[in-house]
Amino acid sequence: MKRIALVAVPILVVILVVALGISSAMAAKPQDVIEKSNGFPSGPHFNLNIHGKKADFTCDSSPGGRSVFVDAYGTASIQYVSNKKASVTGLKVLDPCAVDGGTAKVQLPYKVEVDGTLIPAEGYYVFARILGKPNHGKDCPDGDCPSKIILDPNVVVQACNDPGDPDFGDYTDCLWTLGLITDRDSYEATPEEFVRFDPVATKGKGKSKARDITHLFTWSGWVYDASLDDNGDGVIDENDVPISYDDLTNGGNGNGIIDPDEFENWRDDQVDAGLATYYENEWIFNIADLVVTQQDITNDGTKLLQVRFYPVATTEYIP
Repeated sequence: MKRIALVAVPILVVILVVALGISSAMAAKPQDVIEKSNGFPSGPHFNLNIHGKKADFTCDSSPGGRSVFVDAYGTASIQYVSNKKASVTGLKVLDPCAVDGGTAKVQLPYKVEVDGTLIPAEGYYVFARILGKPNHGKDCPDGDCPSKIILDPNVVVQACNDPGDPDFGDYTDCLWTLGLITDRDSYEATPEEFVRFDPVATKGKGKSKARDITHLFTWSGWVYDASLDDNGDGVIDENDVPISYDDLTNGGNGNGIIDPDEFENWRDDQVDAGLATYYENEWIFNIADLVVTQQDITNDGTKLLQVRFYPVATTEYIP
């Protein structure tokens, strides 16, 4: 069984997976929106509503619907999963409950139906806007504090490829150890903050517009074949490089250790051999057959955040 290792910058961040299935990155942008619109592009999409709930809310963890629930005040997480072999063709909430600091789970389809035919979605453009009456009106001394919610970039928590299991299409979790190590600093995106009824800008009136948050779902980093993990520690680093790369005849400095320049020379050779590839701002679910990511959320009074996922393959564009 062939495995690969995915490592995000810096080079010590690694994910071990099996085989390799990577599609092209998103190359175009969704169409511009007209003035005074709600900020969302036109075209087919999937909706996800993130509801902020009071402390006494009782959450039903049964799958279904298009909503997840977080605390009105506090932190929560949403795990997103995409399985290239799954038959799912619509957004599916697997667990809606992220209250009490919990974690909800949402499945995004890898394929979408167009005129009765299933085609790859080619990733998604993701837009979001904040809605609902602010909670802060009664909580602030001057009544002017806006509600807000912060979405962090998604980070990979699991990644694996189909090992030939006929049931793989039903998986929403990897069923084997991956040796996953992640570092948030390796993700280029910065958190997005949504503010509702900013009194300075809107005087508490009007609807907020949607914003493009696709960058929170992209990934940059190296993909290595796991055969390169020479010492089996789950990390691709200088310890996996043959000491021959330190030799003067191979462009090394002969000091007896593998330094950064020698590591890069070795990595260049692996690129030429098809054993290492770098991806820039890739749709995060393209890095393996099954990918699970996690997005942390900080809510400060927001009652509703509306998120829309637009399949790249079916989103309309203008010149």
